[in-house]
Amino acid sequence: MDYLNRELSWIDFNARVLAEACSSSVPLLERLKFIGIVSSNFDEFFMVRVAGLQELYKSGHPSDNSNESGGLSAETLLGAIVQKTRVLFDIQETVLNTEILPQLKENGLIYRKPEECSEAQRLFLKDYFDRRLYPIIEPQLSGDEQSLADSVANVQLHVGFLLADNAGAQDRLAIVPVPDFPRFVFLSPDDEAGQPKTKAEPPERDAEPPAHGADSFVNKAEFVLIDELIRYFGGTFFPGSRITGTGIFKINRSASMTVDDSSDDGFIEALEEILIRRRYSFVVRMTSTHESPAFIKRMSDLFQLGEKDVYLSDAPIGLSSFAKIADTDGFKRLRNEKWKHFAHPAFPAEGSLWDSIKARDIMLYVPYQSYKPVMRLLSGAAEDPAVTSIRMTLYRTSKSSPVVRALVDAAKRGKKVTVFVELKARFDEERNLGWVKRLQKHGVRVVYDLPHLKVHAKLLLIMRNEEQGEQGYVHLSTGNYNDTTARLYADISLFTVNPRIIADAHIIFSRLCRKYTPENPRYIITAPEMLKRTLLEYIEREIGFARQHKPARIVAKMNSLSHPELIAALYKASQAGVRIDLNVRGICMLIPGQRGISERIRVISIIDRYLEHSRIFYFENGGNPEWYLSSADWMPRNLERRVELLFPVLDKQNKALLEYFFSVYFADNVKAFEMLPDGSWRRQTPQEGQPPIRAQETFHRFFEQQAGE
Repeated sequence: MDYLNRELSWIDFNARVLAEACSSSVPLLERLKFIGIVSSNFDEFFMVRVAGLQELYKSGHPSDNSNESGGLSAETLLGAIVQKTRVLFDIQETVLNTEILPQLKENGLIYRKPEECSEAQRLFLKDYFDRRLYPIIEPQLSGDEQSLADSVANVQLHVGFLLADNAGAQDRLAIVPVPDFPRFVFLSPDDEAGQPKTKAEPPERDAEPPAHGADSFVNKAEFVLIDELIRYFGGTFFPGSRITGTGIFKINRSASMTVDDSSDDGFIEALEEILIRRRYSFVVRMTSTHESPAFIKRMSDLFQLGEKDVYLSDAPIGLSSFAKIADTDGFKRLRNEKWKHFAHPAFPAEGSLWDSIKARDIMLYVPYQSYKPVMRLLSGAAEDPAVTSIRMTLYRTSKSSPVVRALVDAAKRGKKVTVFVELKARFDEERNLGWVKRLQKHGVRVVYDLPHLKVHAKLLLIMRNEEQGEQGYVHLSTGNYNDTTARLYADISLFTVNPRIIADAHIIFSRLCRKYTPENPRYIITAPEMLKRTLLEYIEREIGFARQHKPARIVAKMNSLSHPELIAALYKASQAGVRIDLNVRGICMLIPGQRGISERIRVISIIDRYLEHSRIFYFENGGNPEWYLSSADWMPRNLERRVELLFPVLDKQNKALLEYFFSVYFADNVKAFEMLPDGSWRRQTPQEGQPPIRAQETFHRFFEQQAGE
């Protein structure tokens, strides 16, 4: 077996994430967050990957891509996906019900169903339901079954009811969408008079429980879910009817459809049509409570789902929302110690950043270091009268993006602002469309459609009039211009005034704006034109050095590795004597340690509090090492169907930092998993006499020392 299947490898990644939720060494509320991450990941997986496979199977195609299928037919692969997914689903449910929720209860954070509440609490909940929920809920009743099915929104929680018909006909089906409302209603335990101390927001709790146990902790927090509240008081909606079955459920609709960007029709109109069509696309999966078999049968028929497509749970549905519980005030002992985002020592505490960036290339590693320099660069450029133009790419940004605000401010101040907004960023299409309209309204030139390609590059170019003439400032990154994810994702970016990089940035933006330019970028390597070819050449170069008995080594960190040509090249390099170390967070189709194939390849994956998102590449180059950062993973989509950047790290100090990062990553024996020759993963643990090394914790301490705090 030379390759693992892409989809099954992705499920294995989520098994590693779920392992953090199962680990007793992880604080309880952080375990709850990992549960939510897995739930959210599988929602997207079914909407995109499984939906696409189902369409291919129905159309008679053998697989989604023969190079990535691992030799499995679509039918076989769908069966394997269901099998592996159900194992994780059962583990997730078991660990939540038997470990996390009971232990949270022991520590004063108590999940209750309405029927488990005291009489006084139920009176409060009824009042809350009557005043806050009942007026805004609109039940959907069966009549036209297709209309009823179409009314069920993707991913949103719903409560279903079977209503008895006095005439003895089949029960009517009613579906109640759970409103976009705080899901958690917080209660306090009854006081001595038997009255509930209740509120709908988490109470403030600064006190920690006494050392002798949680039972003595007076300030407990109890909560119920509004979906279960709707189920409990649902009869209010249907006076005169008898409820014969209920269920709380959500569905995953296909989101595999994409806009045809080669159409003669307007791109934005075509995109808006796709967003509408997704609302009514076929249902791939339903997740539901299973207290009523009759209800499950009715819903399965409504959405034309087989038994394999229905996931029944004894745990709450929609676990991604439980991250909000993990953020409940207080309960410090149940979450990770808060890590500060440290100031970068190369940047001044106040004032402009121009002189600092001109002094030397500066590398920023978020979230260990604060994202503020990026925002200061943008806002400073907007305000600085010497700045003449700003050009940048936007793939995903935050809901209330300060990046967009800075760009609008710059345009209002008369600067020439050009932004490429990627409207094909899946699940962010609608948000990005809103940014396009806002930017255009305020005079920003917006480019948003590059046929057949997504623009995944992260590039910012600022031009400024200075005494010596016009000076460019470039920022390149492995991660998005998103101030929210910059606190959660580990990404590296580079600030530079290197004239070669500036010249390349001009060329790239000219191409994004569909301006002809005869030059090609020379130092920034771009996909789809050159990146795959260059990587293959660099790997082949290492093979040549190995055969000459010269220094040859490849070290790479990325999110996913699934490109068959690159995997084959790495296998060839291993066989030629090249030592290869890979840090792959998610999908990895390459199998290390296979005799005669990949014996010199090691693969690790690190799952910890921050999402490992940076792409870092090292080539020994016969003793003249080269370092690169990139926006691209080694996947067919990144190297062949996206605009991506690979950019060199030239500063000696920055190279030394990257070398240090790699040494720590590959020494991790706390949060690292290593892939074995059979394709399975084994968690790393300290060997006898070894100190525990946790990479992210080590980096936190390192940057704390750098900042002088």
